[in-house]
Amino acid sequence: FITPSGLEDQLLAKIVGKERKDLEDEKKQLTASNAQMAKDLKELQDTILRMLQEAEGDILEQEDLIITLERSKVKSEEINLKVAEAKQTEVIIDEARSKYRPVAFNGSTLFFCVASLSMVDPMYQYSLQWFNNLFLAGIDNAEPSEDLDERLHNLIEYFTYSFYNNVCRSLFEAHKLMFSFSLCIALLRSRNQINELEYRFLLAGPTSTVKGNPNPAPDWLTDQSWSDIQYIAQHLPAFEGFDKEFAAEIPHYRGYFDDADAHRYPIHGDWNDKLTMMEKLIICRCLRADKVVQGMQDYVSKHMDEKFIIPPPFDLAGSFKDSDATSPLIFVLVTGADPMADLLKFADTMKMSKKLHAISLGQGQGKKAEMMIQEGVERGSWVLLQNCHLAVTWMPTLEIIVEHFSPETMKKEFRLWLTSMPSPKFPVSVLQVGVKMTNEPPKGLRNNVTGSYASFTDEYLEDSKQPVAFKKLLFSLLLFHAIIQDRRKFGPLGWNIAYEFTTADLKCNLMQLHHFLEIYDSVPYIVIKFLCGQINYGGRITDDKDRRCIMTMLDGFVDEKIMEDGFAFSESGIYKTVETGNRSYYLDIVKEWPINSAPEVFGLHSNADITCARNETFMVLETVLATQVGSSGGGGLSKDDVLSSLAAEIAQKVPPEFDMAAFVAKYPTVYTQSMNTVLGQEATRFNRLLKVMHRSLKDFGRAIKGEVVMSGELDAMGNSMFINQVPALWAAKAYPSLRPLSSWTEDLIRRCKFIQDWYDNGIPNVFWFSGFYFPQAFLTGSLQNYARKLKISIDTLSFDFIIQKQPADQIQAPEDGVMVDGLSMEGARWDMEEFSIVESRPKELFTDMPVVWLRPLVGRERPEGVYSCPVYKTLRRAGVLSTSGHSTNYVIGMDIPSKKPEAH
Repeated sequence: FITPSGLEDQLLAKIVGKERKDLEDEKKQLTASNAQMAKDLKELQDTILRMLQEAEGDILEQEDLIITLERSKVKSEEINLKVAEAKQTEVIIDEARSKYRPVAFNGSTLFFCVASLSMVDPMYQYSLQWFNNLFLAGIDNAEPSEDLDERLHNLIEYFTYSFYNNVCRSLFEAHKLMFSFSLCIALLRSRNQINELEYRFLLAGPTSTVKGNPNPAPDWLTDQSWSDIQYIAQHLPAFEGFDKEFAAEIPHYRGYFDDADAHRYPIHGDWNDKLTMMEKLIICRCLRADKVVQGMQDYVSKHMDEKFIIPPPFDLAGSFKDSDATSPLIFVLVTGADPMADLLKFADTMKMSKKLHAISLGQGQGKKAEMMIQEGVERGSWVLLQNCHLAVTWMPTLEIIVEHFSPETMKKEFRLWLTSMPSPKFPVSVLQVGVKMTNEPPKGLRNNVTGSYASFTDEYLEDSKQPVAFKKLLFSLLLFHAIIQDRRKFGPLGWNIAYEFTTADLKCNLMQLHHFLEIYDSVPYIVIKFLCGQINYGGRITDDKDRRCIMTMLDGFVDEKIMEDGFAFSESGIYKTVETGNRSYYLDIVKEWPINSAPEVFGLHSNADITCARNETFMVLETVLATQVGSSGGGGLSKDDVLSSLAAEIAQKVPPEFDMAAFVAKYPTVYTQSMNTVLGQEATRFNRLLKVMHRSLKDFGRAIKGEVVMSGELDAMGNSMFINQVPALWAAKAYPSLRPLSSWTEDLIRRCKFIQDWYDNGIPNVFWFSGFYFPQAFLTGSLQNYARKLKISIDTLSFDFIIQKQPADQIQAPEDGVMVDGLSMEGARWDMEEFSIVESRPKELFTDMPVVWLRPLVGRERPEGVYSCPVYKTLRRAGVLSTSGHSTNYVIGMDIPSKKPEAH
């Protein structure tokens, strides 16, 4: 274990030893001399004490003792004089050494920034030995200068960028901006230039809810954004009065909200000058979270340099140069990435292609791999062990082999190459001494389709009995493959579950396409579409709504219309069928496509880009947050102070457990009213959560005070609360939710109030559908009431869905079925005038649905002119596949009136 100040002293010794060896040598000699003099003085004192103890009779008559005392006095004075001189010399030396301390301080800050990355991914492991070697290399390679201040500047600049490059090449693309921002914040924090309260809000958002004035612009400003603005005005000193300023300048902030570069839009009046860049980022988070990532890039560019937001390109030669025979080179894989082609090409460049031996690890391959490594060490060849994550039980053996690598017993040409998916079982020691690299597959439609055509030959394109049909369908299927892969970036808007569609799936499609065009005289569109959608891609799909989506999409890509030149695959017309040609012709066509594709080609609204950007923002912020667990509370408060206050606040807000005896007495289980059972079950489920919350909050408060031991469970709970996340201890007993802790707590209070109001006032006219812990039971209860009324089987019933025009407070309970409120729609909106779902408005990501009457009917047939809209508990949509064949997140499919066909 090493502390920042301890590492700083170590690095200071290293840099002074390199830059001013004379000073470091003198410091060492002085330290040794001081230690020797202290030892001599101690021996003199021990000798005197021993002689005094052994003396007999009158001490004044002991001549030897008197002489020894005299000599000791003289020697002691000499030593004390030398010690005083040494201290003066040491002050001079330390003063000269201290000029290099900024470089050591900078280095120590950087190391502790990277040390926390293992919380983000288990493969992000970096040793102190690796860091020290990099630090020494930085000293050697930094630009020299006779001027000390310039030299120190060069050392700090060179090492910081070298450090960034070396770490960045081992990070996944999704984590590179996170690292740049964390690095920037760590350096600014070391100079006391970070306001911890503001930084905590930027990462975690509001940690409590505020009550204030009503939303001044409900037509475009969401309630959440207004709540955030009021929160910063009340809790962050720099924003005092900003909520009043905002409400008074609505037109200006509407311009901010609508601007394409909102993160650079000026704040109104003198606020623009007095707010720091961090504080402007906070406003951006409140109003336009989708622009925070660009704002973070600007922040890093301003406080460091633009080069720190431009990750270095994949450089196999550079990584090889930084390695030696004892340090493995590790490819950290992602799905779809295969570094084999790059490695073979590099081996050929290094004239090692004939001395590269590869093995794919798996069951029974361990012994072969050991023999291969032993031969490689002796002969100086390269050994590639692929898919280490599949040989978990052999990983300890690999760790021992690498630990026993010794430069004296191995050929210097030897290299051990490893490939692995991220795995917590991969040996940490191997990761720490190895050179790690990531090389992700190209993203975007243009890069994807270009890569596919680059792997073909002209002979392949012409090798068909129906070359025109083959080329047309090939072009269509390549674009389709790229689209379904890239849809994943839109999260649940793209696919409910992020399926790993691979190149192997595409190859199956193309092989079948070639085969069927050979054996049929005409193109069997139905067969090709079925095999592509239901088998090759469909074999991976477990969600029936995703299957419906992919089959609908395929209609536009496997159809006789694509045989016409100029047939557009999307409304923009950018992606369309072209005349047939050779390989280079298609590559030239694809090169004209935009680098970043608009959502319309994916069949999505333009708002999907905003959703995608928001998801990226919160993913980056959450990842940064994962590395900040040990930070202070800000505002002069310690972390314990903040947590103690927060725990007390939550404990006070959250209601007590429901009195189940009273619930059963007032609403007994009766045959004619299943809703009594639903109410009792809901109260029981909420009680389980409330019991855990109250017990754990009480224990946590006592643990903070030191009255009981802080268990691992309570410590994890505190860490989650500090970063505004729901503790795992509570989430395990709670309903599915994606809310941060502050709004989750308020939502829980509202849900409990909904149950309490039901108990106090009887069955409500309109049920708050979002307030149920388990809404499926509520739906079953409604159907059961109707089935028992008619004395028929519940299996013959299903719901009809009738949209209500009146607001919830003007609606009476229906005789049969239930009225439900509290539904929101994503990706579309309900238009009461059209009485249909229509396209979303720009920047309007979610809209409220009106009250819906769920009316039970016997043998209901699905009407025409409706869209079967799935209802989910959370925006994530994905859940666990249940026995019903649906996700546990799925509630019901509602038939909503629509003037567009379902395929739209």
